[in-house]
Amino acid sequence: MRKNTCLAVPGTFLPYNDVTTQLVYKQLRLLPMRYDVCAMDGEKDDPGLVEKLNLDPEYRKFHVETVCTHRDATFSIRNVNLLKSLSVTKQYAQAAVNMYSDQQFLYTSTFPTASIRAGMELKKRHPELIWIASFSDPINHSPYKYDTKTIRSYYPVERECFYLYCHFYVRDRDEADAFENADLLLFICEEQRDFMIEQYMKYFHAVDEKTIRDKCVIVPLSYIPEWNSPAEKDNAGHGEVFTLAHFGRIYGLRIIEEFIYALFLFVKMYPNRKLRIEQYGEFRRSDLKLIRKLGLTDYFVIHDKFSYEEGYQRMSEADAVLLFDTIMPEDEIQPYLPSKVLEYSLLKKNVLAVTTSRSPAYRLMKKTDSVVCRYDRHDILRGLEDIVLHGKTSRIDYSFTNEEAVRELKERISTLSER
Repeated sequence: MRKNTCLAVPGTFLPYNDVTTQLVYKQLRLLPMRYDVCAMDGEKDDPGLVEKLNLDPEYRKFHVETVCTHRDATFSIRNVNLLKSLSVTKQYAQAAVNMYSDQQFLYTSTFPTASIRAGMELKKRHPELIWIASFSDPINHSPYKYDTKTIRSYYPVERECFYLYCHFYVRDRDEADAFENADLLLFICEEQRDFMIEQYMKYFHAVDEKTIRDKCVIVPLSYIPEWNSPAEKDNAGHGEVFTLAHFGRIYGLRIIEEFIYALFLFVKMYPNRKLRIEQYGEFRRSDLKLIRKLGLTDYFVIHDKFSYEEGYQRMSEADAVLLFDTIMPEDEIQPYLPSKVLEYSLLKKNVLAVTTSRSPAYRLMKKTDSVVCRYDRHDILRGLEDIVLHGKTSRIDYSFTNEEAVRELKERISTLSER
């Protein structure tokens, strides 16, 4: 056994810019080990991240090999070649198995769940391998797989692609395999952990809850001080037009119809207040249709995906930022913590959040008496008035350094490495 070495199977990896790639790197970079990384080629590296990685001495611990192209392994509405994607996904998992060379640790991630399948195969062959399974999102009975309203809005071919995607790429059994066989389970927040354990006990329960909880570690979203230092003062633009910016995809249960109606009410009530909504990332067709129907086209600017540096700069320039959370019934745990919460906190931006009472974002924002709205147009209108008209301070207090975030994980790793 090569002590303090790890085979990492994260799907894509830096410097390809993706929420998961940054999460993986920050979870691993400060652990006392060296890494052999089996990665999919993300095709286009982010220049800003390339520069930061070249200056980061911790990056030298990572030996990265790419074995296939992420685009070819993805099956989705936009990439419907199922046979090819299944073949490439299987190729990736097998390449990860073949990269095993007596490492002491194994790290898997979601997504893709092919990472977990490789982990299962390696754990069967090498039971002594210490398996760290990291979860960026739930898989088992993920609320997004049962979002009937969104599914009904798909064209027939899109709907069929979605069902195939759920069947082959986000299998509940993959998550259960990791729960039952991994040595450590990593989660972003308490709500995610509790939701996923609840679903496992409801649908699988081959392992008791205490055994699972004993393996759990919360690794919060974190920042690398050399990359992102907290702002010293409010850096909003405060121009003639008040800009509210949202960063991230609008899809599935991240619904914003009530926000659009609230904006319509705001414009009618305060026609002289100039306001603009900047959206960065995927946007739903039905939302664009509603915006046109209500005559709000001039109030929205939709941008494509942005680079790491550009995103941070655009956040800095906005007067305030939007947090559109996953909307679930109020009595259910909402397990998703948007990654932009960290950047919003570091930049000390005023935030207007649309969320539910059992979500991690709600918990964090209520600590600072911030503007948190229910998914209701009149409550959101109240929030717009607080932020845009009254200038209410509405901040998120969430700023873990990378060292702080992985402290417990490092302790658990140290204990496991001595066994």
